[in-house]
Amino acid sequence: MIRPLFVAASLTALTACVSVEEPQTPVEGAAIEGPAGASASMREDAIRHFLTQEYPDTLPMRYALAWSDLNDDGEEEAIVQLVGSYFCGTGGCNTVVLTSAGPSWRKVGDISVSRTPVTVMDTSTKGWKDITVAIAGGGGAAGNALLKFDGEAYPTNPTVQPAEIVGMTGTVLISEDLDLVDLAKKEASGG
Repeated sequence: MIRPLFVAASLTALTACVSVEEPQTPVEGAAIEGPAGASASMREDAIRHFLTQEYPDTLPMRYALAWSDLNDDGEEEAIVQLVGSYFCGTGGCNTVVLTSAGPSWRKVGDISVSRTPVTVMDTSTKGWKDITVAIAGGGGAAGNALLKFDGEAYPTNPTVQPAEIVGMTGTVLISEDLDLVDLAKKEASGG
Protein backbone atom coordinates (compact mmCIF):
# COMPACT_ATOMS: atom_id res chain seq x y z
CA MET A 1 0.00 0.00 0.00
CA ILE A 2 1.31 3.47 -0.92
CA ARG A 3 1.13 5.88 1.96
CA PRO A 4 -0.46 9.33 1.39
CA LEU A 5 2.55 11.08 2.94
CA PHE A 6 4.90 9.39 0.42
CA VAL A 7 2.63 10.40 -2.50
CA ALA A 8 2.46 14.01 -1.31
CA ALA A 9 6.25 14.18 -0.88
CA SER A 10 6.80 12.67 -4.35
CA LEU A 11 4.41 15.16 -5.98
CA THR A 12 6.14 18.04 -4.19
CA ALA A 13 9.54 16.86 -5.47
CA LEU A 14 8.23 16.50 -9.03
CA THR A 15 6.63 19.93 -8.92
CA ALA A 16 9.89 21.49 -7.78
CA CYS A 17 11.65 20.01 -10.84
CA VAL A 18 9.26 21.55 -13.34
CA SER A 19 10.27 24.96 -14.65
CA VAL A 20 7.28 27.26 -14.91
CA GLU A 21 9.34 30.30 -15.84
CA GLU A 22 10.28 29.12 -19.34
CA PRO A 23 8.33 31.07 -21.97
CA GLN A 24 6.18 28.87 -24.16
CA THR A 25 6.43 29.14 -27.94
CA PRO A 26 2.96 29.19 -29.53
CA VAL A 27 2.10 26.00 -31.38
CA GLU A 28 1.60 26.47 -35.13
CA GLY A 29 -2.09 27.04 -35.78
CA ALA A 30 -2.90 27.58 -32.11
CA ALA A 31 -5.15 30.46 -31.16
CA ILE A 32 -3.18 33.59 -30.43
CA GLU A 33 -4.35 36.08 -27.85
CA GLY A 34 -6.26 39.07 -29.12
CA PRO A 35 -5.24 42.59 -28.13
CA ALA A 36 -5.40 42.12 -24.36
CA GLY A 37 -1.86 41.85 -23.08
CA ALA A 38 -0.39 40.62 -26.37
CA SER A 39 2.70 42.12 -27.95
CA ALA A 40 2.38 44.11 -31.17
CA SER A 41 3.83 41.27 -33.25
CA MET A 42 1.48 38.74 -31.63
CA ARG A 43 -1.51 40.99 -32.36
CA GLU A 44 -0.42 41.33 -36.00
CA ASP A 45 0.07 37.55 -36.23
CA ALA A 46 -3.45 37.10 -34.84
CA ILE A 47 -4.84 39.48 -37.48
CA ARG A 48 -3.04 37.62 -40.28
CA HIS A 49 -4.38 34.34 -38.91
CA PHE A 50 -7.91 35.76 -38.77
CA LEU A 51 -7.71 37.07 -42.35
CA THR A 52 -6.46 33.77 -43.76
CA GLN A 53 -9.24 31.90 -41.92
CA GLU A 54 -12.00 34.39 -42.77
CA TYR A 55 -11.02 34.90 -46.43
CA PRO A 56 -9.18 31.70 -47.47
CA ASP A 57 -9.84 32.00 -51.21
CA THR A 58 -9.02 35.69 -51.68
CA LEU A 59 -5.24 35.70 -52.11
CA PRO A 60 -3.42 37.66 -53.23
CA MET A 61 -4.59 40.07 -50.56
CA ARG A 62 -2.95 43.15 -49.15
CA TYR A 63 -4.09 45.14 -46.17
CA ALA A 64 -3.40 48.20 -44.06
CA LEU A 65 -3.77 47.84 -40.29
CA ALA A 66 -4.41 50.36 -37.54
CA TRP A 67 -5.28 50.08 -33.85
CA SER A 68 -7.64 52.19 -31.73
CA ASP A 69 -9.64 51.62 -28.55
CA LEU A 70 -13.03 52.32 -30.06
CA ASN A 71 -15.16 51.27 -27.07
CA ASP A 72 -12.98 52.62 -24.23
CA ASP A 73 -12.51 49.21 -22.65
CA GLY A 74 -8.72 49.50 -22.52
CA GLU A 75 -8.20 47.07 -25.43
CA GLU A 76 -7.52 48.30 -28.95
CA GLU A 77 -9.69 47.22 -31.84
CA ALA A 78 -8.11 46.39 -35.20
CA ILE A 79 -9.15 48.46 -38.20
CA VAL A 80 -8.16 46.70 -41.42
CA GLN A 81 -8.40 48.11 -44.95
CA LEU A 82 -8.52 45.08 -47.27
CA VAL A 83 -7.08 45.52 -50.76
CA GLY A 84 -7.34 43.04 -53.62
CA SER A 85 -9.58 42.17 -56.55
CA TYR A 86 -12.03 40.37 -54.25
CA PHE A 87 -12.41 43.39 -51.92
CA CYS A 88 -12.18 46.38 -54.25
CA GLY A 89 -14.31 47.83 -57.01
CA THR A 90 -14.98 51.22 -58.55
CA GLY A 91 -16.54 52.43 -55.28
CA GLY A 92 -13.64 51.44 -53.04
CA CYS A 93 -12.51 48.51 -50.92
CA ASN A 94 -13.63 46.79 -47.72
CA THR A 95 -12.75 47.99 -44.24
CA VAL A 96 -13.13 45.54 -41.36
CA VAL A 97 -13.32 46.49 -37.68
CA LEU A 98 -12.38 43.67 -35.31
CA THR A 99 -12.65 43.42 -31.55
CA SER A 100 -11.08 40.87 -29.28
CA ALA A 101 -13.26 37.83 -28.57
CA GLY A 102 -11.14 35.77 -26.20
CA PRO A 103 -8.37 34.16 -28.21
CA SER A 104 -9.89 35.22 -31.52
CA TRP A 105 -11.62 38.19 -33.16
CA ARG A 106 -15.18 39.26 -33.81
CA LYS A 107 -16.28 41.60 -36.61
CA VAL A 108 -18.03 44.75 -35.45
CA GLY A 109 -17.71 46.33 -38.85
CA ASP A 110 -17.58 44.94 -42.38
CA ILE A 111 -17.76 48.12 -44.42
CA SER A 112 -17.91 47.87 -48.20
CA VAL A 113 -17.03 50.51 -50.82
CA SER A 114 -14.82 52.50 -48.47
CA ARG A 115 -11.74 54.53 -49.21
CA THR A 116 -9.04 56.09 -47.13
CA PRO A 117 -8.52 57.99 -45.00
CA VAL A 118 -10.25 56.04 -42.24
CA THR A 119 -10.58 58.19 -39.14
CA VAL A 120 -11.86 57.94 -35.57
CA MET A 121 -13.96 60.77 -34.18
CA ASP A 122 -14.13 62.20 -30.65
CA THR A 123 -17.88 61.49 -30.63
CA SER A 124 -19.40 58.15 -29.64
CA THR A 125 -22.63 56.30 -30.27
CA LYS A 126 -23.84 53.45 -28.02
CA GLY A 127 -20.45 53.27 -26.32
CA TRP A 128 -18.32 53.07 -29.48
CA LYS A 129 -16.44 55.91 -31.16
CA ASP A 130 -17.81 57.10 -34.47
CA ILE A 131 -15.57 56.55 -37.49
CA THR A 132 -15.41 58.03 -40.97
CA VAL A 133 -14.38 56.52 -44.27
CA ALA A 134 -13.94 58.38 -47.52
CA ILE A 135 -16.34 57.48 -50.31
CA ALA A 136 -16.12 58.22 -54.03
CA GLY A 137 -16.56 56.52 -57.37
CA GLY A 138 -19.16 54.03 -58.41
CA GLY A 139 -21.41 56.84 -59.57
CA GLY A 140 -22.21 58.13 -56.07
CA ALA A 141 -21.44 61.32 -54.18
CA ALA A 142 -17.93 61.81 -52.82
CA GLY A 143 -17.11 62.84 -49.27
CA ASN A 144 -16.53 61.48 -45.78
CA ALA A 145 -19.17 59.10 -44.46
CA LEU A 146 -19.81 59.17 -40.72
CA LEU A 147 -20.46 55.66 -39.40
CA LYS A 148 -22.07 55.21 -35.99
CA PHE A 149 -22.17 51.98 -34.01
CA ASP A 150 -25.75 50.66 -33.76
CA GLY A 151 -25.26 48.52 -30.66
CA GLU A 152 -23.95 45.53 -32.61
CA ALA A 153 -21.92 46.81 -35.57
CA TYR A 154 -20.98 49.74 -37.76
CA PRO A 155 -23.05 50.20 -40.97
CA THR A 156 -21.98 47.95 -43.83
CA ASN A 157 -22.46 50.46 -46.65
CA PRO A 158 -21.20 54.02 -46.14
CA THR A 159 -23.04 55.31 -49.22
CA VAL A 160 -26.55 54.78 -47.80
CA GLN A 161 -28.44 55.66 -44.61
CA PRO A 162 -27.78 55.45 -41.68
CA ALA A 163 -24.33 56.64 -42.79
CA GLU A 164 -24.22 60.36 -43.43
CA ILE A 165 -21.85 62.58 -45.41
CA VAL A 166 -19.96 65.00 -43.16
CA GLY A 167 -17.43 67.72 -43.87
CA MET A 168 -15.18 66.84 -40.96
CA THR A 169 -12.89 63.97 -40.21
CA GLY A 170 -11.29 62.81 -37.02
CA THR A 171 -7.91 61.40 -36.12
CA VAL A 172 -6.48 59.49 -39.07
CA LEU A 173 -6.11 55.76 -38.45
CA ILE A 174 -5.37 54.67 -42.01
CA SER A 175 -4.07 57.40 -44.29
CA GLU A 176 -4.52 57.84 -48.02
CA ASP A 177 -0.89 56.73 -48.45
CA LEU A 178 -1.51 53.13 -47.55
CA ASP A 179 1.33 51.17 -45.97
CA LEU A 180 0.17 47.80 -47.26
CA VAL A 181 1.16 44.37 -46.01
CA ASP A 182 1.09 41.57 -48.57
CA LEU A 183 -0.63 38.70 -46.75
CA ALA A 184 0.60 36.01 -49.15
CA LYS A 185 4.24 37.09 -48.76
CA LYS A 186 3.92 37.36 -44.97
CA GLU A 187 2.40 33.87 -44.78
CA ALA A 188 5.07 32.40 -47.09
CA SER A 189 7.88 33.91 -45.03
CA GLY A 190 6.30 32.72 -41.80
CA GLY A 191 5.88 36.13 -40.30
